[in-house]
Amino acid sequence: MTESTTTEIVVSEAVATEGAALSVIHGKRESVARSGFRKDIAEGGFDVRLGNVMVELSSGLTEGQRISTKLIKAAGIASIPSQRRSEALRLVTQREAIDAFLKESGSKFTSLTAMFAAMDKQAKLDAKDSEAEGEGDSEAEAGQELTLDMIVNNFVNTVTSNGFSMEEALDTVIAQLSGDQDAQGEAA
Repeated sequence: MTESTTTEIVVSEAVATEGAALSVIHGKRESVARSGFRKDIAEGGFDVRLGNVMVELSSGLTEGQRISTKLIKAAGIASIPSQRRSEALRLVTQREAIDAFLKESGSKFTSLTAMFAAMDKQAKLDAKDSEAEGEGDSEAEAGQELTLDMIVNNFVNTVTSNGFSMEEALDTVIAQLSGDQDAQGEAA
């Protein structure tokens, strides 16, 4: 029988009171920041207006070409950090995808940087999921059962396309089946 003990952590009343007060202040700040963010990305908001200026400045450029510093200075936006300018441009050019993401995620962001980081992370997860689904979209999903030949062909293709020799792969398989940990380490 296993005994479990719980340890209660105790802090002074002054620390607990101060912590609770700081938590309330933080909640209010986050609320104000979320509200400001929603205003900035709304039609006519700061980031949308900045993004529209960036679109206008980049309209005559070829793809991959950067907006010159002189052009940015002439437009009067040189004092705005370049990250903010590029995020505003992305906001305007990817508006439909952003709106769909915000609707799906619940829109609890306080900055474009945080929102784009979450969007990019979600895109990577979605890509991994679709890649995994794509691997499963083989003959088995087309209504055919996998045969041993199909499995072996898939194994051979996977091993060789990842730069391993068949000898290494078979040694590892044999070592794994025999439970020989030392041979597995040598084969890998």
